[in-house]
Amino acid sequence: MKNYPLAIPVCQLDENNFFTGITCADLDPLEGGGHYLIPRLCIQTDEPEQKKGFIPQWNNGQWEYIEDHRGETVYFKNTGIKQIIVALGKLPDDVTTFAPAPFTEWSEEAAAWVDVVNADKLRLQDKKEKAGTITRSQLLTAIELQFGKNKKELLNIAERELVGDHLIKVRNVISEAQSFTLMNDDMWDFLTQTLNISNEQIFVLWDEAKKNY
Repeated sequence: MKNYPLAIPVCQLDENNFFTGITCADLDPLEGGGHYLIPRLCIQTDEPEQKKGFIPQWNNGQWEYIEDHRGETVYFKNTGIKQIIVALGKLPDDVTTFAPAPFTEWSEEAAAWVDVVNADKLRLQDKKEKAGTITRSQLLTAIELQFGKNKKELLNIAERELVGDHLIKVRNVISEAQSFTLMNDDMWDFLTQTLNISNEQIFVLWDEAKKNY
């Protein structure tokens, strides 16, 4: 008489026939011939191969593999807005798994995020906004220590090189302003164009002024 194991492995499915794991089917004690009590939503077949990024589904007597991106973060190509994938299947054509950098837009031709036309200008503006505020004293101290020009020399340069409203606004900042931001276009132009201080040098000067003066 043939001896049958008391239990055999079977594949557990969910309500949509997706494989969820291996469980056991017990030998039916009331019926001979190796009949097993197959649990609900289980099938007696070989365990499916595990493929990264896919989930097995039992369909028409065989395993099929469905793309599984659940939990992945994707970004809409037209807006850059992110979303977490919750459904099975292929990714929609209007999303990408690549995160956009600031001031970029999606290019289908390059299959990547590329800079918008005025990206450099926008990045500089953003960096200036995030730099915050320093006092006039901090600004003047940093300029004198790093570039050797004191308040009197700065005023002389402004009087010599500038005219009209631009001169008045720069002179007022140097002489009277309580605080200063890099969003002040008159002072930014004075630093970059009149004093020939590079953008990067200004941001270094700014950080030094905030920390040390």
